Amino acid sequence: MGKRRKKKAVTLAKHDCLNVGPQTAAARQGLIIEDAKMWDEEKGKYVNPNGVKRARRIDLCESYHKRGKITDRQRNAATKLRDAWEATMQSPPSLNFIQVDSCPKPDQQTAMMIDRISKFAAIMKHVPKGSKVVIDAVVLQNQSIGYLKIYRAYKFGKGLAALQDGLDAVADGLDLPKSANK
Repeated sequence: MGKRRKKKAVTLAKHDCLNVGPQTAAARQGLIIEDAKMWDEEKGKYVNPNGVKRARRIDLCESYHKRGKITDRQRNAATKLRDAWEATMQSPPSLNFIQVDSCPKPDQQTAMMIDRISKFAAIMKHVPKGSKVVIDAVVLQNQSIGYLKIYRAYKFGKGLAALQDGLDAVADGLDLPKSANK
C-alpha cells in the first residue's frame, strides 16, 4: 500500500470583528463596520480599548451625506421625510383586542393613521414636481439615483441635482436651519 498523505492543518484567518453577520454582497449592502466606541468620563473622549467592531446599517441619504453629495440640512430634510413615510407604514398593535380601554374612541386607530398620512402629505407637498421621482427612489425606497433609468450613467449628475433641489425645497418648507456644510 502507498503512503497516506497527512492532511495539512487548516488555519483560519484572524477575524478582526466580533459578530457582524454574514459577509455576502447582498447582506453587506448599506452596512458599515465601525469601532464600538464608548464615552470615557476621565479622558473626556470616545475610546475603544478592546478594539471591538460593530456593524451598522445606514440608509442611502446618510451614505450620500458622508460622501459629501448632500448637506447636513438636506440630510435632515430627508430624515424627516423618511420618518413621516415610515410612520404611515405602521399598523395597530396585534394585541389590541386584549387591551381594555386603550383608547377613548373605537375609531382612534383610524384617526391616528389619518394623522400620520396627513403629516406625510404635508411634507411631500414641498417636493417640486421634477424631484418627486428621485426623492421617492432615494429617500423613500432607499435606492440609488442610478436605479432610475432616466438618471443612469452620464445623467447621474442631473439626478443628484434633482435630489438636492428637492431636499432643499423640503428643508425650506419645514423651516430647517441653514447648515454650514455646503
